[in-house]
Amino acid sequence: MMEFYDTNASLFIESWLTADMKEEYGTFENLIKEGAKILDGGCGSGRDSLYFLQKGYDVTAFDPSDEMIKYASQFTGIKIGKARWEELDDDGKYDAVWASASLYHVSRKDMSDVFDRIARALKKNGILFASYRDRPDDFSENGRSFTSFDRKTFEKFVKENGKFDILEIKERKDSRKGKEDEMWLFAYLRKKD
Repeated sequence: MMEFYDTNASLFIESWLTADMKEEYGTFENLIKEGAKILDGGCGSGRDSLYFLQKGYDVTAFDPSDEMIKYASQFTGIKIGKARWEELDDDGKYDAVWASASLYHVSRKDMSDVFDRIARALKKNGILFASYRDRPDDFSENGRSFTSFDRKTFEKFVKENGKFDILEIKERKDSRKGKEDEMWLFAYLRKKD
């Protein structure tokens, strides 16, 4: 799957840089403290990392695609690590985790383990932002597999995983040009004590 991102990096970056995330940033920032330590996992172009850096947050980021890492490192001015969610192995390091359109590349069978890893990486009462295509079933597109949730299936998954409380779920249309017919699920969660 990373071949897709390495081969199509410029088109992917151009598309994602046009996404309007103001509302999501605002909701997320209302849940975290000033200067919080944020992990931007699957950071892609580095768009969100740069936003958080400019707002004074302490940002660590990773991506599994070599081409994305090159671009994001130049774009943000920080070193971007090479990793996948399934390899996350930090312990109580972050105030918040930002997972914008990246956890949907984790297979359904690995999703609960990855949520456990995220919970372990977060400090007490840490915040997780996660976004998925708003669909009840998984799907494939251009050689990529996507794990999807709608509100009902996501709430069920989080309850079964047991590591987080859902603070808010929002659903809205994609803001990228040419993608307006796609729906997204934006979830804000807090790590349980």
